[in-house]
Amino acid sequence: MNWTVIFKRNIAWNELEKLQQDFVVQAQTVPSTGFLLLSEPHSTFTSGRNAPAADLVWSESVCLENQVGVERVTRGGRWTYHGPGQILCYPIVSLQGLGLQKKQVRLFSDTFRSAALSACLDLKIPAQAQDEPFGIFVGNKKLASFGLSFSAGISSHGMALYLTPQEDFFTGIHPCGVAQQTFTCIHDFHPQVKWYDAAVLLANSIEKGFKSL
Repeated sequence: MNWTVIFKRNIAWNELEKLQQDFVVQAQTVPSTGFLLLSEPHSTFTSGRNAPAADLVWSESVCLENQVGVERVTRGGRWTYHGPGQILCYPIVSLQGLGLQKKQVRLFSDTFRSAALSACLDLKIPAQAQDEPFGIFVGNKKLASFGLSFSAGISSHGMALYLTPQEDFFTGIHPCGVAQQTFTCIHDFHPQVKWYDAAVLLANSIEKGFKSL
């Protein structure tokens, strides 16, 4: 698998979605090519296919006041928040190109999470993988959220790793349906870590993880 790694900061949500879809088409056309799209988007609440409207706590006026967009997306899951201080990482790749069958989405998801966890452990953060809800946690505090999508054997969407505190915005939703979810971030442990350095570490770890398949 040949991976192309792309970094995009300060990107509008609709631009990020368009870029992702362009890479999906390329992955369908050339299954031996994969894309790791790492971004830091504008503030946005996103709702997955199973997201009830009631889990959006903030009204339209409060969202506008806080400059947070609201978007429907094609991943699974419910509501989450993305914005500054996060590292979104989307592995856009053909499962066949990785030597997997289309039905092996759980193996793909577990490999992806394990690779992201390795990056957190490299930063000496005492993180652990958890299945319910699926993510990376330090104790009961969420450090990384996952929301993958698979269509015609191509993965899209992915994960958000929290670099800086995010609690203020997460009060605007019930993230993943959990009203009292608590969060942590890389800066709780290492406030000197820069976005790009953490993003490069994450990308390298994910490339390495998928090579083990």
